[in-house]
Amino acid sequence: MPDRPDWYRAPGAPALTLRDGWAWFGAGFQRYLRNPFLMAFWVMAYWTLLGLAGLIPLLGDMLVAALAPVLLIGVLGGCRALDKEPMPPLTVFFSGFGKRLQPLMGLGILHFLLTVGALALTAIGDGGVLLQFMARGTLGTPDLAMPTPEQLSLAGLALGLLAYVPIMLAFAYAPLLVAWRGFGLGKALFFSLVASWRAWRGLVGFSAAIFVYGVLLPAIVMLLLTALGISEALLTALVVVPMLTVLAPMVVSGFYSSYGAVLPEPQPAANVGGH
Repeated sequence: MPDRPDWYRAPGAPALTLRDGWAWFGAGFQRYLRNPFLMAFWVMAYWTLLGLAGLIPLLGDMLVAALAPVLLIGVLGGCRALDKEPMPPLTVFFSGFGKRLQPLMGLGILHFLLTVGALALTAIGDGGVLLQFMARGTLGTPDLAMPTPEQLSLAGLALGLLAYVPIMLAFAYAPLLVAWRGFGLGKALFFSLVASWRAWRGLVGFSAAIFVYGVLLPAIVMLLLTALGISEALLTALVVVPMLTVLAPMVVSGFYSSYGAVLPEPQPAANVGGH
């Protein structure tokens, strides 16, 4: 089967480590530096278009779910293009709207439905409070108040999270496999789930890097600036906005770097002895 990833054909390959995850984050930063403007533009366009889609009454949540993997392919396609040339065209962002558009949208809708199913498990503990809040757009109640801690159930949250982990792993790389390797939905979900599970150390390391640079260090900076009497508005301008503008493209770029390690492109078999 020529399109099987290398890890499938060579299960004895060295396992990915926590250090690999940090390396993916660093590689994402290096790619971001090649063209910060384009990287920021693609990510902001992703957020903006999904935000506009979410404003559509009743169908907003489903439309966001369907478009998310399509637009994600555009951003990741931009990352791939930056590895080949320093100034790829802006239209790379729309590369997901090609012949694989329908399976990508189907993947997004399937993710939405399975996520709702995982959220439904939280209703065992809180009677559906969290589920109603998360589906407030679909239910036509966008102004529904955020649940209080007393309304939520720790056991229900844990059950929902436990159910969502395999969903998250299965869908992590599935859009790339559907768009770039022509996999069907079931095959893409299977390979993504198994590959992500085998690469869990690297993914944990990548998540740790995101936490350190995206949560811990900004929190320390904000605490220091708050102690100096800086206003909240200025804090937002000095820390939050630059962090989102820089960190979000770095995370997406780092995720693209992980794709090459977790699911390497298949290599042609060596022609030994003329066979």
